[in-house]
Parts: sequence; C-alpha cells; structure tokens
Amino acid sequence: MIRTLIALVPAAMRGKLGVYSVLTLLSVLIRAVGTVLLVPLVAALFSDTPADAWRWLGWLTLATVAGWIVDTTTSRLGFALGFAVLDNTQHDVADRLPNIRLDWLTAEHTATARQAIASTGPELVGLVVNLLTPLIGAILLPAAIAVVLLPVSAPLGLAALAGVVVLLGALWASGRLSRKADTVADETNSAFTERIIEFARTQQALRAARRVEPARSLVGGALAAQHGAGVRLLAMQIPGQLLFSLASQLALILLAGMATVLTVRGELGVPEAIALIVVIARYLEPFTALSELAPAIESTRATLGRIRGVLDAPALTAGTAGLPDLKSAPRIEFDNVSFGYGDNPVLENVSFVLEPGGTTAIVGPSGSGKSTILSLIAGLHQPTAGRVLIDGVDAATLDAETRRAATSVVFQHPYLFDGSIRDNILVGDPGADDERLAGAIRLARVDELTGRLPDGDAAKVGEAGTALSGGERQRVSIARALVKPAPVLLVDEATSALDNENEAAVVDALTADLQARTRVIVAHRLASIRHADRVLFLDAGRIVEDGSIDELLAAGGRFDEFWRQQHEAADWQITH
Repeated sequence: MIRTLIALVPAAMRGKLGVYSVLTLLSVLIRAVGTVLLVPLVAALFSDTPADAWRWLGWLTLATVAGWIVDTTTSRLGFALGFAVLDNTQHDVADRLPNIRLDWLTAEHTATARQAIASTGPELVGLVVNLLTPLIGAILLPAAIAVVLLPVSAPLGLAALAGVVVLLGALWASGRLSRKADTVADETNSAFTERIIEFARTQQALRAARRVEPARSLVGGALAAQHGAGVRLLAMQIPGQLLFSLASQLALILLAGMATVLTVRGELGVPEAIALIVVIARYLEPFTALSELAPAIESTRATLGRIRGVLDAPALTAGTAGLPDLKSAPRIEFDNVSFGYGDNPVLENVSFVLEPGGTTAIVGPSGSGKSTILSLIAGLHQPTAGRVLIDGVDAATLDAETRRAATSVVFQHPYLFDGSIRDNILVGDPGADDERLAGAIRLARVDELTGRLPDGDAAKVGEAGTALSGGERQRVSIARALVKPAPVLLVDEATSALDNENEAAVVDALTADLQARTRVIVAHRLASIRHADRVLFLDAGRIVEDGSIDELLAAGGRFDEFWRQQHEAADWQITH
C-alpha cells in the first residue's frame, strides 16, 4: 500500500514527501519523550525536593508545544500531499483509459475504473492525514517509547520492545486472516452495484418479460453473493480481533508484572512505578488505535489496488510516426493480418488494398469478422499478426493522436452523451466552426430533427440519447462523424436497425459527403452498398470474393446469393 501511494505522488511533490516523513518521525520521537518524562516528573513530586518537578514540567511543556507545532505542520503538508495525489491520480486514470485495450474493459474492469475515478476523492485527500499519519504513529510510537524507556529501566524497555514485536505480529496475522475475504467482499460489492444499475436500466425489457422481482433476476444472485461474502468477511475478522485482544492483554500483564517485580526488588521506587503504569497505558494506546484503523486500511488498500489495476491495465502500443497528409484520402492495406479475441480467432491472414478515395463495402455472414476489420483500421484493436498500413506507414507505429485523427467511425449502436444535440455533434471535432457544423447537420438531415424541436440543436438528448428515437440518434452520430475532418470514414452497420426513412437519410448523408475520404462500409442491406466501388465478401475470417458489384454478380458466387436474398426480402409483402 505504501509503495503504491508513493508511486502516485507527483514528481514535483516527492521532496515534500521526504519532509513529511521526517516531520512524522520527529513527532513520534517528541511524543515518546513527552510520555517518558512523566517518570522523573512523578518521582520528583514524591521526593524530598518536590520543587525539582518544575524542571521536568518545563521539559514536558516544551515537548508538548514542540509536538503541537510539528503535528500542525505535518497535517498541513499531509493535506497538500493528499490533494496532489488525488489530482495526479484522477488525471493519470483519465489519461490511461483512452489507451487501454478494449478487451480489458469488461464489465468487471469497467466497474473498477468507475470506482477508481468516482469514489476515491475524499479517501485520497484524507489518506495522508487521516490514515497514514496515525498509522505511522501507531506503529512507531510504542517502539519509540520502549527505546526511551531503556535508560530509565532496561528490563522494562526490553519487555516493551518484545511487546511491540508480539502486538505487531498479532495485527499482521489478523490482517492476513481477513484480507482475502475483504478482497472477495469488495469484488461482490462492485458486481452488485453493476447489477443494480443494469436492473434499473433494463426495466422496460424486464417488465415486458414479467421478470420484475429482483430475486428472480441477476440482481438476486449478486445480492446473495454479496451477503455470503459479507458473512465470510465477518467470520474471518472476528478471530483476528480476538487474537489481537489476547495479545494486548498479554502485553499489559507482562509489562505490569515486570514493573511489579522491579518495584518489589527495590530496583524501582513506588513513584517511578506509578508513573510507569501511566507510560504502559500510553504504550498500549496506539495499538488499540491501530486495530480501529484496520477496516480503513483494508478499504484504502482496495482503493489503491483499483487505481493500480487501471494504471497497470494493458494498453495499445503506440509509436511516434506521423502521416504525411491528414487532409487527403489515404491508401489502406492489410498485409497478412490475423486477429482474435482471446483464444477465438476471427481473422486469418487477411490481405487487401483500399485505394485512396474509394468506397468499399464489406459484407458477409454474422461473426465473419467484418466489424473487426473496421476496429483494426480505427486502431481500436491491434493485429496479433501482420500489419495494417495507412499510406505505407505501419499503423502500429503511429502516435496515438495521429491514429485517432485519421479515422471517423459511425457505429451500429451510437452512444450519445447527456448534453445537447450540438454538443454531441461537436464531440467529433470540438474546434469545428459554425459553417462546418451546419454542413454536417444538413448532410445528416439532423436539421429535420432540430427544426421541429423548440430548443433546436440546443435540445437535450438525455442520458445515452434516450430522448431521441433510434433513427434520430443515428443521424446525430452521422453528423458527428462527418464534422470530423478525418480522411478515413468507417461505417459499421449504420442502417441495420432503421426504418426506410431513416435508412434513406443515413445513406444520402454518406453519399453526399464530398470531403476526400477513403470509405469502408459494413452492411447487410442493399441500400447501404449500392454506391460502393468495391465489395469484399468475408466468411470465417477470410476474404472469399473481391470485386465490383457487377463483377461479383456476374460470378454467381456468395455475393450473388446474398444480393438475391436481399432483393427477395425487399419484395416480400403481406397478402390477403
């Protein structure tokens, strides 16, 4: 945990971290000295010259004031470090997410990333002052008291040092007992949170299927898992707490017994023995505080683990190369490209060349790898073998900014952010001027939508675009892709779920776009591919047919069969 925290401290604050460490150690030493000063102070009060106690009281007062000054300075520095860690962590996580491989972003890891960003603010800010400082003090103060006791009473000091070892060992064993169960509990809590969100978002489908009771849904399973993990966590924590409690009682008996023996032998006076009883109580106090900090320590350990998990997630490799021209349509080449998701191969030794400015349609049965080709061109995934070349440059060597600037994508299921129509379109290019924005809106026929809305393009789309229909969301997505001045336009099944009117609007938008682009369209419907210069027919991860529409129809192969099936489906009608 400490190593992870140090790694999260910005480089500019590392020097202050060193100062904080020195001040924390100084605070511990001052408190230890102040505690042991009670022994000569009480002894002086019961001596023949009680006035000597003034001198020891002066030293105790000086130690108290010095400790207050050091603690105040340490707290201010600790909060500064906490805010620096929070700011640095949130920026690092946000910067890391766009570069993480998509296959890592499963539901579980997405929940981890969400928690790493959203729920760590107060915890990280107060981490140094509210947890790290007390933790260091609780561990080191008893040891410091034991060391300072050695000149007063060597046997008692040695016994106190032995007690430190025993008590810290008990705490370590207690933590080991509950740590695994705590990890499982944290995972089940994350899973339960995701299931609750999913349960709320899918109420329409669940109610239609008459599955509205949480116990009958995946929420019920997640809740049962969370309950079981909580019970196991308690079952592991209780023995650990009992173990530490037993160790504390044994340490108290050992030290009190040692003080009694030394007093009976005459090696300690009664006043010193009374003062040492107070010192022993002060010696044991940090261990009690440490046991109370245990839940917060495990929670923080889990938080830092989530952050570390996101920062260590596998990232797409990027180089430093650029493209000679981002304003002209590029040549795209697949050179013996293979790719798979995990152990499932999708593409095998695929090779083709897309000439600049052409429109290529990729068709084929579901699962043949059509969308995967678009993902590889867009840089969302990287080939497991072979190369994707853009204007002769290996895409894997391009820097991330150039790679993203080169492509614009229209997804089958577009996601709209909770903002206005205008804001969602400008995601494609936040720097677009009003003229280019208006052109994209007109091409995508979004103006038909904004024209009938009271707020026009300032109308809110709702979370995930729920205020718009599917066709309207797709039009906004098309406008977002067109406003981006990317030389490669990738369209993935953009019309598969649209009615005829919206399909026509989308196709018109794509064909009316006059910007110099190399276009690649994945489609199942004829309207989307009629204007293609070239067709690649994909099956089982391989290109089985390649040519123009007329050439493939004349060949009478797989594409011809696909074409005829689409025509038959288009001609189908209800008869009376």
